[in-house]
Amino acid sequence: MHPTPVEIRQLTRAIAPELATRAPACVAARCVVPESMAAMVEAGLFRTPQPARVGGYELPLGVLTDAVTAVSEACPSSGWVLMVMGGHHFCLASWPEQAQEDVFGDGRDGLVAGALSWQGKARKVNGGYRVDGRWQFCSGVDRADWVMLGCADAEAGGPGVHVVAPREEIIVDDTWHVLGLQGTGSKDVVARDLFVPSHRAIDSRAMITGASPHVRNHRTKRFQVAVGSMLATVGASAILGSARFALQKFIERTRERRVIITGARKAEHAPTRIRLAEASGEIQCAELLVRDSLEVIDRVCESGIDPTEPGYRARVKWQTAYAVELCRRAVSRLYAGSGAHAVYDSSPLQLAFRNVNVGAQHATLDFETAGEIYGKMRLTEDAIKRD
Repeated sequence: MHPTPVEIRQLTRAIAPELATRAPACVAARCVVPESMAAMVEAGLFRTPQPARVGGYELPLGVLTDAVTAVSEACPSSGWVLMVMGGHHFCLASWPEQAQEDVFGDGRDGLVAGALSWQGKARKVNGGYRVDGRWQFCSGVDRADWVMLGCADAEAGGPGVHVVAPREEIIVDDTWHVLGLQGTGSKDVVARDLFVPSHRAIDSRAMITGASPHVRNHRTKRFQVAVGSMLATVGASAILGSARFALQKFIERTRERRVIITGARKAEHAPTRIRLAEASGEIQCAELLVRDSLEVIDRVCESGIDPTEPGYRARVKWQTAYAVELCRRAVSRLYAGSGAHAVYDSSPLQLAFRNVNVGAQHATLDFETAGEIYGKMRLTEDAIKRD
């Protein structure tokens, strides 16, 4: 019997303290340490968005986002990897049934890392594809069993196929020396004339839009939502968790902090209180935007709307991008008000500042692009209504 959403939340809360204890070890190792990965696997967190037909729980997307937020609040590295792999497990619901069996069959956890952007190339051959290229930002690859890769068409260029291959068949290049989110292990991966059978490939457009015929073979309609909408929502939830962490650490630090020259308590300083109130409001607004995006996605799944319809996708992408921007502003404001001690590597505020700003760089959460598309859609809608 599969756990309920309430039970998943309880399991997440139960492992959060141990994930928090190991968070510094993940940063030092520059990847999620095995013990933290095992805790998330045993709690079933990676199975929440996985199709039920291959051992997953097929729960609403909000269950995964809640888990990602809670885990990110304890250990941003673990939360980010849960977000990325959970998203890939969701994506696999669009693939041929044999691919799902290869990855998840016989009760396997089948942890899937990868890079969805078309950084490599695939050439059609007899029985499958030959894949070559280098992909950046392969979060969690050190703990993965499989790797999902986006490939441009080697002959025509542009979007081609996405493939999934065993982790041992690709090369990992340790390039992950970065400003923040060091513990995610988001290294480069390389494929050289890699053969991938046809059943472990899918047309990229069909997967990205949720229009694959294979999504109809599941017990729910949850997998018909566009991948970009899913990833943006789950990605924003990871940054929301880091922002919550920063807010709590700022409160704890400010309660005990005193002005060196006068000895006055910083907690009694009016500008500090205003800074805290504004940051708290921004983080709360970010959470509400993520919640509303989840409601939009749920309505799409329930109504059977055309998955290629762009309206809801533009709204979800903008709301989640704006939520991330609000978190970034809030954490930057808290960091700026944390005094000189916040510059040390040992400062939780410095860590949160780096993690949130690096996470906000994710292409799925690009603020300007999402805003431009949403603004264009609204202006077009209004013009149509006037006509």
